[in-house]
Amino acid sequence: MPITATVTIEHMPVAPVVRSGQPHALREPRVFIPADERIALAECEAAIESGFEDMRRAWKRISVALAKIHTGRLYRAWCDTFDEYVESRWGLPRSSAYEWLEAAGVVMNIERHATAYAVVIDAPSRISHARELAKLPADQQAPALEAARKLAAERGAVEPTRYEIARVVTNRLGEPEPKPPSVTAHEREQRALAEHVRRIWQRLDADVQTQLLQEFQHD
Repeated sequence: MPITATVTIEHMPVAPVVRSGQPHALREPRVFIPADERIALAECEAAIESGFEDMRRAWKRISVALAKIHTGRLYRAWCDTFDEYVESRWGLPRSSAYEWLEAAGVVMNIERHATAYAVVIDAPSRISHARELAKLPADQQAPALEAARKLAAERGAVEPTRYEIARVVTNRLGEPEPKPPSVTAHEREQRALAEHVRRIWQRLDADVQTQLLQEFQHD
C-alpha cells in the first residue's frame, strides 16, 4: 500500500562551528606528529569548514571527515581525547560528535556493500535517514535503504522519507512499526497540486512532453 505520510522536520545533530584562532593542523603540536597525519588533519578540517554553507547537503563530507580524525587520532598532538578536540575546535558536545560519527559509519558501510557486490548505491540523502539506518547491523544497512527506496518508488518518489526508512528498520528488527507523522494542511495542498500536475502531464502527447522538457532545460 503506498505511503503518503511525509516528515517535515528533520533532526540535525548540533552542527560544528568555527572557533576563533588557528585550525589545530596549523598550530604548534605538543608532541611529534608525522607530516602526513598533519596534512590529513588539515584536509579534514578544511572539508568540515567547506560544508558549513549548506550543511544539509554536505553532511556526508562533514561526518566522514570527523570520522577520519577520530579513527586516525589525528587530534592527539593537540588534544588528549577526541571529545576535547571536537569541543575546543568545533564547539561540539560529545553526544553530538558521536551522532556525526554514527552517520559516517552508515555512509562507509553502504560504500563497502556497494563495492563488495559491485552495485551502485547512493548514500542516504539526509543525516536523519543515516541515523535511522544506524540502528541495524552494518551488513543490513544498504539492503534496508534499497527497500525503503522501493517504498518511495511506489508513491512516485526517488528518495524515501525518514518514516519509510524507520518502517523498514523496525520491520527488520522485529519491532512495532512507528506511527506515521502528522500531515499539515499546507502539505496536503502541495500533494494535491502535485497530483493534479502529474495527471495533466500524463495526458499530454509524448511530443508535447519532449518539447516542454527542452524549453525547460533552455530556461
